[in-house]
Amino acid sequence: MTTLLKVSNLNKHFGGLHAVKNVAFTITRGEVVGILGPNGAGKTTLYNLLTGFIPPDAGAQIEFEGQSLMGVAPHRIAGLGISRTFQLCRPFVGMTVLENVIVGGLGSARTSGPGLADRAEALLKQVGLVGKEETPVESLSYGDQRRLEIARALAAKPALLLLDEPFAGLGSGEIADLSELIRSVHATEGLTVMLIEHKLREFMRLVDRVIALDFGEVIAEGTPENIVKEPSVIEAYIGRGDPVGEAAGHAA
Repeated sequence: MTTLLKVSNLNKHFGGLHAVKNVAFTITRGEVVGILGPNGAGKTTLYNLLTGFIPPDAGAQIEFEGQSLMGVAPHRIAGLGISRTFQLCRPFVGMTVLENVIVGGLGSARTSGPGLADRAEALLKQVGLVGKEETPVESLSYGDQRRLEIARALAAKPALLLLDEPFAGLGSGEIADLSELIRSVHATEGLTVMLIEHKLREFMRLVDRVIALDFGEVIAEGTPENIVKEPSVIEAYIGRGDPVGEAAGHAA
């Protein structure tokens, strides 16, 4: 199996807060890896470090396809093959749905200008937004905005897709549909996926492996079935009133 992403000695301080602490892990090409942890565990900060939105403390190493990402700007990291979504949908207001997806592919070394519009239309069909190409993004429902976020992230033909709470704010039916979409793009696009999500039942069904964080540190790694039995993971959730019973019930 080929290592796609390698992280070592990753730290981030915000004043006196050690938000990410000595984090190290590898991601293998083709995996779906879940990042698990209670609120404040450092999950989104980790994504921000991986994508260049914030710099890590000195001594860190982040390698993607064998290339160091240290000091590389976010748009260049995206062009190298790492795309992400955000907890809150961030469409380009004032533009159409199709234009939003086209913009997502601009500047990537993996896409070419002449075929970008065709790819954008194909992605909109794949994510279930066909017929809404000319719709202003501000007119989309929240669920459709979530689908648009994924289509826009895929426009650059990433090798690694980082999803940050894609099910937030969705109903059970929408979660099931979006979960199936994630499975589909993972298979058809040949993607490696990292997923942050608090809807634990669907999270555990989607991922192959879990990296659990607490107070910025990796406290456990393993399969979904094993991770929910880890005493450190149970303590991290129960100690904050965040139930893991839903996930444990699925894994049992």
